[in-house]
This record gives sequence, C-alpha cells and structure tokens, in this order.
Amino acid sequence: MKRILSFSLGLALGAGVLFTEQTSGASTIQYYVDINTAALVGNASGPFSLDFQLNDGSGLGDANNTATINNFLFGAGGSTGTANLAGGAAGDLSSTVTLTDTTPFNEFYQTFNAGNTLTFNVTLTLTSDAGPTPDSFAIAILDSNLYNLPTTRIGDSFLEVNLGPTPSVTTGFSTSPAVTVSVTAVPEPGSLAWVSMGLMIFGLCRRFGIKLRS
Repeated sequence: MKRILSFSLGLALGAGVLFTEQTSGASTIQYYVDINTAALVGNASGPFSLDFQLNDGSGLGDANNTATINNFLFGAGGSTGTANLAGGAAGDLSSTVTLTDTTPFNEFYQTFNAGNTLTFNVTLTLTSDAGPTPDSFAIAILDSNLYNLPTTRIGDSFLEVNLGPTPSVTTGFSTSPAVTVSVTAVPEPGSLAWVSMGLMIFGLCRRFGIKLRS
C-alpha cells in the first residue's frame, strides 16, 4: 500500500511540475522560419536586407509584446553591414534581434549576402492589445533601394503574425525573384514534457502491474 501511495505521489508531483512549465510558457510561441533565397544569389537587385517589424495595434506604444529572433543561418552567405533600428528594435543578424512595441512602429533591417537558404527562430509573446486591432509581427526582404520584394501578401511580407492568445499566421511568396518561405511552429518544452510524462507513467504502470482504465 505504501509503495502504491509513493508511486501516486511521485506522479502527482511530476504532473504539477510539468503543469507549471506548460502554463509558464503559454504566453509565448516559437516558429522555425526557412526562406528559400537561392534566387537572390548574384541577383542584380541586391544587396538585400532582412527586415523585421513589430507594430503596435493600439497605436500607443504600450510595450506589451516582444519578438526575439535568433539562430540565424545563411547557408553559404552571411550578414553584412550594420543594423538599422527604429523604435524598440535592438541587436543584429550575427547574434539576436529583439523588437518591443514601445512605439507604434518598430523596425529592424540589415543587409546580408544571400545563400541558398536562410533560417532562424522567432519567439513571440502573445499578449492581447487594447482595442480591436492586435499587435502584428512581419518579415520582409528589401532590395538595394530598400523596397520590399513584392509578395502575394498585402504589404509585401513573407510572414505576418497577429499577436494574441490565438495568433493568426499568414505567409506569402515572391515570384520575381522566386523566394518562398516555410514556417513551422516549435512545440513548447511543456508540451514535450507531457508526452514524456505519459510514456513514463505507462512504463511504470506496466512495471507495477497497474491497469489503466479508459
């Protein structure tokens, strides 16, 4: 009896820890972004710049959301020049870029030498903004004249995320030059931990001869 009690207590404590991990990360989401930039290699419209924007939906600059972009890989290319910052933007492409909606319009852009692919991680907070218009995060690529490469999206972005408890994600692509983007949501550590916890419970139940009821 004591053995089963200890086993149950261990499961409860483990579940409590995992629940804390999951709820503590529930206000953020992470995406893995993969942009096919092969068509930009040697393109006459270069050098190109990678552009990030975080715009405040309320227009007040309430600083309630942040975008963190890191783990940049440029294939055979790399970052060049210096970062251009506006509003609550900081960092550079050689390390980490952050944007906070401290003003209505917050922007980062920096030139890069294009390789066949460009990948990075984006972590966004999901705080709802006051009023009907959410904060929004967008990714674009600028040509040498600092014009957006035209895409199928309004505003010529490759990715736009409206921030809130249920974020909406839309992507676009460019046909001339041909640039496409793939965006994958990265599971939160808490979600992965629940899967591991379930497997552990199943294994321990088999070991102790405990039958699980559906």
